[in-house]
Amino acid sequence: MKILVLGPTWRSAAIDVYLTKRGHTVMQSDDKYSLMDLQIINPDLIISNGYAPIFKSDVISRFNIINIHPAALPRGRGIYPNVWALYKGYTVGVCIHQIDEGIDTGDLLASDFMQHWELDFRLDNPQETLQTFYSHLLRRVENLFYRTWPKIEDGSIIPYKQEPGGYQYYRNRKESEDLMSMFPDRWDTPIKLVKMTGEKMREHDADLHFGC
Repeated sequence: MKILVLGPTWRSAAIDVYLTKRGHTVMQSDDKYSLMDLQIINPDLIISNGYAPIFKSDVISRFNIINIHPAALPRGRGIYPNVWALYKGYTVGVCIHQIDEGIDTGDLLASDFMQHWELDFRLDNPQETLQTFYSHLLRRVENLFYRTWPKIEDGSIIPYKQEPGGYQYYRNRKESEDLMSMFPDRWDTPIKLVKMTGEKMREHDADLHFGC
């Protein structure tokens, strides 16, 4: 199979080696491609792994594209999804999904959710920051890819729909940067502080609502 892996080299290096060892022809790039560019390459599969450009509809209709996504869908859509998950109290996890014309709205191929006891353990570790948490989720979704790939490879994978209404959870760049601005240490912020801040904000909002 000819596979085009799109995204930063550091994020896909191990995956490229894994796929090559399984006998596939792998190209890796972080460049932006037009439909014409892709038609010249003509990959059997495109894997997006941290790839920033949004795929256009003509590309999506022509090629099979999957995304390695270090967040749980549908709530983990958009920018800084796991910061939002901690802040809002959403489920934390990772997934692999097909790419359609929406943003992170395609059918799921596999998901791996963090159990409550593991999240509690990480929250109780003062050394667990947004950066270390993100690094863990990248490793987690890479391992999910390895477990899922054989079924993608042989065509036996069965896609399944995301939870309805996921469109409402999309977070754009501005509102995500506004959230991060609440934490001066940004990615060095302990994840427990992010979670506690979200809980306090929800309590405050509930008190205001009750007062009305």
